[in-house]
Amino acid sequence: MEITVYLSIVFLVLYLVSLGIHRRNFLRDKRRMCDESRDGARVISQVEDLSPGSVKKFWIICQKYRVDGFLVNERGNFHAYVNRCRHMPTPLDFIRDQFVSADGKYLMCYTHGALYEFATGLCVDGPCKGQALYRLPVRVDRGEILVGCPEGDLSYLKE
Repeated sequence: MEITVYLSIVFLVLYLVSLGIHRRNFLRDKRRMCDESRDGARVISQVEDLSPGSVKKFWIICQKYRVDGFLVNERGNFHAYVNRCRHMPTPLDFIRDQFVSADGKYLMCYTHGALYEFATGLCVDGPCKGQALYRLPVRVDRGEILVGCPEGDLSYLKE
């Protein structure tokens, strides 16, 4: 009985320490985002640094959520999405930084093979067919690509 109480206290302390670390990291990331932002959006890349067909990962802070996302250059048009498959809450790039299908025509979830259109994020094949990736607003300003947070209820961004 005594050992159970001691172990419970140890696990509680470890849990509280991990919460503190998580909170500290969130506040650090929030400060960093403020430093790298302009007009409410984070600067992700220079236009010339993201060639057509390429994808770049990033993160942003939206309200109380840290959101992992990716930016796609689809023939000079830029699109940003939350890096989460619509079938299961896993990142698309299960294989690190791999977002594009072998034929280069679709975004691909490497966990289970779902295929998404570059321009719309619509799932065209796989278990999430008909659903779309969560879109993040993108704009180009002074040669920089900025990504902002969607408006409204963001509870779907919970991890």
